[in-house]
Amino acid sequence: MIKVSFCMDRGLRNYQEDCIYVDGEIIQTDYMDCPIEKAVDKLSALFAVCDGMGGLSHGDMASRFVCEKFRMMDIPFSKEGVIDALKKIQHDFESSGFIWSGTTVAGVYMNGKKGIIFNAGDSRVYKYTSERLIYLSHDHSYIQSLVDRGVISYEEAFYHPARHIVEFGIGDVFSQEWDLGKLPYVTEDVLSDDEVYLICSDGLSDYMTDREIHQYLYPDPFDNFKNLLNQLEKVKSDNYSIILVKS
Repeated sequence: MIKVSFCMDRGLRNYQEDCIYVDGEIIQTDYMDCPIEKAVDKLSALFAVCDGMGGLSHGDMASRFVCEKFRMMDIPFSKEGVIDALKKIQHDFESSGFIWSGTTVAGVYMNGKKGIIFNAGDSRVYKYTSERLIYLSHDHSYIQSLVDRGVISYEEAFYHPARHIVEFGIGDVFSQEWDLGKLPYVTEDVLSDDEVYLICSDGLSDYMTDREIHQYLYPDPFDNFKNLLNQLEKVKSDNYSIILVKS
């Protein structure tokens, strides 16, 4: 049994460019009565958040396109299976007729306590533990490249004015990077009984620090999800989408 709770909100934007994928269910709406909880009565399931690129064309359709492709796929539970699936989605996107469009994607493919974490772009996957929030995914962004090179710290990146510059994702705007062999970030993880995965678009991670997110979710993320959302309402601007997952 997999426990899931999720929320999405348009924020202060004129329209919703995020899309959520919850084990075959696709959600894309301006507002909802958050949070929504459900139980997935199966061992293996996939959960993802896609954030259509603001400033490009059809961001809402790009994010939904990826979620719809997930629903059509039977993905092997392996890092290679996830990478191959994302490669196919990119290939299909380039043949879709979308022009100058793109989206991020981040998610967790669960199988029991095991999770395959994946992302392309700056949507994120964290692991909540009783001590802290652990950043499991790896942004494809200009700021992350500065962190990787030791120019700035991970903590300083939160305040950097260029943190919105995304360098990779799904879409025709990223075709050159894919052609040059760049791949999504994929890693494996295992949940302990008291740990929870948190998947989100940058509408959360750009407006709250990891420490703040952990503080508002502590000591039980599912019980305190509403508390996090209430705090986010005070600082929100962008579309935001958040999924909590626990097996």
